[in-house]
Amino acid sequence: MKTYETMKRRALPLFASMLALGAAGVLMTASAATAQESKEGADEVARKMQAFYDKTKDFQASFKQVYTDQAAGESKTSVGNVYIKKPGMMRWDYYQAGKEKKYELHKSMIADGKAFWIYELEFQQVFKECLSNSKLPTSVSFLMGEGDLLKSFDASLTKESTEKRPVLKLVPKEPTSKYKEIRFVLDGGTYQVLKTTIFDPYGNTNEIVFSKVKFNGNLDAAKFQFTPPKSARQLNPEKSCP
Repeated sequence: MKTYETMKRRALPLFASMLALGAAGVLMTASAATAQESKEGADEVARKMQAFYDKTKDFQASFKQVYTDQAAGESKTSVGNVYIKKPGMMRWDYYQAGKEKKYELHKSMIADGKAFWIYELEFQQVFKECLSNSKLPTSVSFLMGEGDLLKSFDASLTKESTEKRPVLKLVPKEPTSKYKEIRFVLDGGTYQVLKTTIFDPYGNTNEIVFSKVKFNGNLDAAKFQFTPPKSARQLNPEKSCP
């Protein structure tokens, strides 16, 4: 059974992943198209990407996540659905194959605007943290219409970047133990994210792609409410979150 600290360590990288809003996409290799390589070009791409999500009120999609453990030489693939609504509401539902190969819900990660919850059905346990107590990185706060990517990250474009498919690399100006860099494959016309990969300081990667994407669908706020089941053990109960 996982401890509170183990669940918390696994949850934090997902905050960075929540930046990755977009449609499913395939990373394109470099072609004869002109690559955008200058620092000025990278900053402009970052601004246009932020502008796209500044005007996004809510988002929902299916996702496929591949986490690769460099030391173990192993990869783990997860699938599920994600929902995000401003201000401050997020929900990630993870599914795994159950009886008769039907996918069943096995974990949910939910932010209701005040609290962040992780509910693991297999272990019937719940982790809770007040968002006011969490220092969310800019890679998350900008989703809520706050923060400025270029104040927190140095931007560049990789050698695979083209005009049609910019590949934006963001490195935090202040080192963090959570991630070393984030890369985004973008649609060169809309600056919507097609694919994201997070690199941590240990060489591990967390890649997420999306499908069945819907923007600004007026998601019901009730989708982001969570009440722990009476049968679940809460690892760090807090009476209320401001």
